Amino acid sequence: MFEPLSPQELAKVNQLADIFTRIGDERMKDIGLYNHALKVEVVGFRPWEGWLAGILVTPWFMNFMLLPTTPDQLSEADVTAKRRIEMPCGEVVFTVGEVEEFGPYMASSLYSPMGRFDVHAMAVTNAWAAVNKFFKVPEVEEPGGLIKP
Repeated sequence: MFEPLSPQELAKVNQLADIFTRIGDERMKDIGLYNHALKVEVVGFRPWEGWLAGILVTPWFMNFMLLPTTPDQLSEADVTAKRRIEMPCGEVVFTVGEVEEFGPYMASSLYSPMGRFDVHAMAVTNAWAAVNKFFKVPEVEEPGGLIKP
């Protein structure tokens, strides 16, 4: 299990979902890669190492996200810059992004476009399975069998 979000953290995650819902409605829904069977949803967000970590599902992408919890975490970062972050699962490459009214964040693409998902529940189930993998230490196979580091 993981630590629940505080009310302030939950508000930040919900703000992200609201902004991407608006982006979808205003800018994306008429573009071919938009999957009308899906909607914007945040999945599995939790505090991690001073960040809010989880998955953002949209009708056009699914990204593992790191949201800053303090203004200085990405204040010097250039949008589109790559960052390599060591997670429990191993190194993950993120791209710095930014949206209006929210500010900067880091995203690692899982799926784009989202045409493989026929229904929203499939995308969310996939997101839950994926988010948990980021927080698990991989098992190492030794000659005597599997061990955990």
